[in-house]
Amino acid sequence: NPACVVIYTEAPPKYEVIGIVTASSDSGWTEQGDLNYAIAELKKQAAKIGANGIILENIGTSNSGGIISYGVYIPVTAKNVSGKAIYVSDAIN
Repeated sequence: NPACVVIYTEAPPKYEVIGIVTASSDSGWTEQGDLNYAIAELKKQAAKIGANGIILENIGTSNSGGIISYGVYIPVTAKNVSGKAIYVSDAIN
């Protein structure tokens, strides 16, 4: 369940790395909306492989093209996030 995946900015005391997850988004109306969408996608990917946490490693922005509106070019940027999908448990030694 993606809702059960916890985002960590620092590694918890006991965890096992399951894999690496990455996502990007330019579908939000704001930069925060883009970031929220990308984080939600990370959680979905992590949950699919059995992880219950993600240690965020990279949050960045990239140019994903642009649109022309009323003769004015408007650049479109995307938020890119990546991290380690982890399993956190008190039983891990």
